[in-house]
Amino acid sequence: MTHLQRLGGIAAFVNVLVVMATLATVIFLIGFSAIADPSKLIDLAIHNPAPLLIEDSLKVLSAGISGVLILAIANYLWRDDSALLSVAIVFGILSILCLIGNAILSIYLISQASLYDQMELSGNQINSMIGILAVAAISLDGLWFLLMSWTALTNQQLPSLLCYLGIGMGVLSLVPPLGIIVLLLSVVWSVWIGQVLLKNAPAG
Repeated sequence: MTHLQRLGGIAAFVNVLVVMATLATVIFLIGFSAIADPSKLIDLAIHNPAPLLIEDSLKVLSAGISGVLILAIANYLWRDDSALLSVAIVFGILSILCLIGNAILSIYLISQASLYDQMELSGNQINSMIGILAVAAISLDGLWFLLMSWTALTNQQLPSLLCYLGIGMGVLSLVPPLGIIVLLLSVVWSVWIGQVLLKNAPAG
């Protein structure tokens, strides 16, 4: 599985670019005020949907990168007694599915935004489902980080500080409002895990 490990290392560094692009989109194009105020977010969806569409596209890209990373790290850490790691993989895959579902529903709702007024859009069941999927994606990803990092720590398969960073990110992810902190920490984690995967990839 040499190629998978190398691909995982490359994906980790690409993830840094995706995270930075996501942060730039949220801060400069969407704005924290719109994220905190549903009415402003709805107004943006109706009159200037481009930033939201960019964010959703980045979600889909992030989901693909996460899939590669989950498989590559699982391959790197796998042992015959890796039951806990198996559970972590399931949580990671479920998180990816929730993120993709969130992005697809969001894109659909944005495409239909002009057909609704703000009151109808704010009470839309699809809008509520988008929020639920977002929280689920963050929480499930946190469980993957937590269990994967704990497995690596107990088996001494990754640097201890990297494992503690992953555990901390996992715990923070279980509190969805702290997701922005996890996003920032993921830059450090991605660079670190990318270096580990590429450095230890077998030659050939």
